[in-house]
Amino acid sequence: MRRATSICLTLMAAVPLGVSAQGMLPGCRLENGSLQCVPGLTASPEEQIQVLDGQIDQGLQQEGHLQQAIQGLQRFVLVGEAREGALLKAELTLQGADVDELDVHWYRRSAQGNWKLVKSGSGHSYRVGPEDQQDRLMAVLVVRSRDGKIQRISSNVIGPISN
Repeated sequence: MRRATSICLTLMAAVPLGVSAQGMLPGCRLENGSLQCVPGLTASPEEQIQVLDGQIDQGLQQEGHLQQAIQGLQRFVLVGEAREGALLKAELTLQGADVDELDVHWYRRSAQGNWKLVKSGSGHSYRVGPEDQQDRLMAVLVVRSRDGKIQRISSNVIGPISN
């Protein structure tokens, strides 16, 4: 038992006091949904509560920004046929949004692959080509607000593309 205690103390001594696990509290980590803290390295319970309250408030603020962006975006959908030669259009409707800049990026995915940026695709429309055969296509709307925040919203998926 004494050896286990000394190993534990040695490990604790090697960890700087300011280290915080998973961005939460110094000396604590989240394990299976439960906050586990090392005695002596953690803040007082009151300080822990203040830190967690601050993180919750920050999360709620970020969620509010996301909701505002989504509320301002009434509609973002791809329209067109899933066939070679067809013109796909990204239709969007913004209402009362605090938007500084809008960009539409196009992505392609093969049956088992990851989404990959289509280098030739930019703007609100995309002409389906032979390289898109059997793939799926989607667009991602990148919205930059006046305060510099960036939101990304994906469209519906069209495909697989046929000829």
